[in-house]
Amino acid sequence: MTETTRTLTAQNPTQHAMLIVWGHYGREIGLLDQLAKVPIPQKQVLRAPYEKLAEFLIGLLSGIEYLSDLSEGAAPLMRDNEVAVAWGLAKLADASGVSKTLKACHEQTVVMLEQALETVSQPFWERAVADLRQKRKVFLLDADLTGRPVSSSSVTFPEAAFGYMDGEIRLGYQLAEICLQTDLYGRQWLGAQHHPGNTVSATCLLGLLQMAEQRLRCHPRRRTDLLQQRLEACQIQLTELQQRAKEPTVRMNDQEKRLARLQGQIRLAQVEVALLQPSSPSSRQAGPYSRLNRLKKQLAGWEGQRQRAQVKLEQLRKTVQHYQTRIQTLRAEWQRLQTRWERLGQENATQVDPPQFRIRLDAGFSSGENLTDLLELGYEVETKSANDALVKALQRRANAEQTNWQRVGKNAEMVAWTDYRISSCPYRLTVGLERFHTPKGLRHAVLIRSQPDAPTVGPDLQTWFYHYNGRQTIEAGNKEEKTTFKVQHLMCRSPAGIRIQALLTVFAANFIRWADPWVRTHIDQSNRRFELALSSPKRLVRVAANSPAAVLHDQDRVIVRFSPLSSFWGVVINLPGHSSYLNQSNDHFAHF
Repeated sequence: MTETTRTLTAQNPTQHAMLIVWGHYGREIGLLDQLAKVPIPQKQVLRAPYEKLAEFLIGLLSGIEYLSDLSEGAAPLMRDNEVAVAWGLAKLADASGVSKTLKACHEQTVVMLEQALETVSQPFWERAVADLRQKRKVFLLDADLTGRPVSSSSVTFPEAAFGYMDGEIRLGYQLAEICLQTDLYGRQWLGAQHHPGNTVSATCLLGLLQMAEQRLRCHPRRRTDLLQQRLEACQIQLTELQQRAKEPTVRMNDQEKRLARLQGQIRLAQVEVALLQPSSPSSRQAGPYSRLNRLKKQLAGWEGQRQRAQVKLEQLRKTVQHYQTRIQTLRAEWQRLQTRWERLGQENATQVDPPQFRIRLDAGFSSGENLTDLLELGYEVETKSANDALVKALQRRANAEQTNWQRVGKNAEMVAWTDYRISSCPYRLTVGLERFHTPKGLRHAVLIRSQPDAPTVGPDLQTWFYHYNGRQTIEAGNKEEKTTFKVQHLMCRSPAGIRIQALLTVFAANFIRWADPWVRTHIDQSNRRFELALSSPKRLVRVAANSPAAVLHDQDRVIVRFSPLSSFWGVVINLPGHSSYLNQSNDHFAHF
């Protein structure tokens, strides 16, 4: 039997069954071709640098907790040649090789990697968007900020800072993320932005939205009508302020003229006094009613008037300056709003039939400035307030109006008001006061949502309550990243390596969901346990990606048969073969 024949008929073992399937799928969608375009300033010896980047992604898909697991795990990935064959790679590197590659990456590597992953992701996002558009469904976005803490005594993590993470102050980083809920693929991460640990949620929101709109290639209809209202109000305020500034300006000009007149009189009087002064001490002194003494007395009076006029003039100048500063600020604000109105109008003109967007946010994002921007950008908003003063104000209002509370949950009740204005947002909102019956007594919170321009009735409180709490899907996504993909365990200490881990983590979470329908079409035999696992990325990564199997290579197919030692014994996945795949298999196993 020839070496080639023996390789094609042998059942080669693997300890990472699902990675074989995902590797084949990754090649189908051109993932490796895109990674090969990422520049990494590292010399190639046995392997191209991008292959070690791909190995890092494979490691994340296998659920490694630390980078050293590539070499020292229970079933080291670097020793599984079948995984390398499935992904079209040379023999996998050890953990130190991958670490050196991550350390060699720089800012341009990160930028190009992000573009490469976006290129692979874009067809799936476009399909999800087309599906939602066809069904006329609301595009539902969720944004969140999650911590990536490090040891509080560490000094080797660049740009790490102390911030609020997981309920306490920790040293580390923040990861700002935004996702879209889709019918085709479930939760889809549209991107993640890496920040120092002292970054707060509110400052990240507009950057996340810009990234999401760019990747979805659509946005809601911009509310230029709302901006027009602000422009008109700003113009009215500016006109009123200019009118109010006229009186102190006239008074200031009059006072300047009066002061100039007094100063002229004083100078003339001082000259005349000098001329009337006795030429020597022995000369006869002027009497009390002499012209000299009358001039001195008059001069003292004028000097007092001058001093009082100077004080008054300074007060008027401050008043006028105050008005001028406010006028300049209002003019700059009007110009900013006008520029924004024109830009949003252009964005509306370039998009036909914009979809409806809704975004759910936690309290950290809900600053008045963010609410204003979101409403003008056309988003329906559902969020929570972090303002204790608002909670207390609504409590007093509920007590004063003797409101009837509506039960919305097992231990939760709500009451709501429409057309409510908060001081930091110029637009009317709907606010809902929640109260929770707990063993420690009543607890209160406030929900905020946008509303139609002329609401006739209030919202359905129970629907509102459950829909907002549905944002737990992004919290579940954060938990998945931490428990399944270990994003909180920083596997590199270089700035680029830390960001690369975040990018590959959110890509891996999406990748598994894209692969699901493709995998299902290639299953020859299955069982109930595997069917359940297909709906659980956690089980796929923790169990299926670390299950033993036999891999059979044939002329036009690759068969993955889960081992009797696996919990998925009996499952058979039949994959289409590639000639390049078979040639690599021959090279890998020629030494057996």
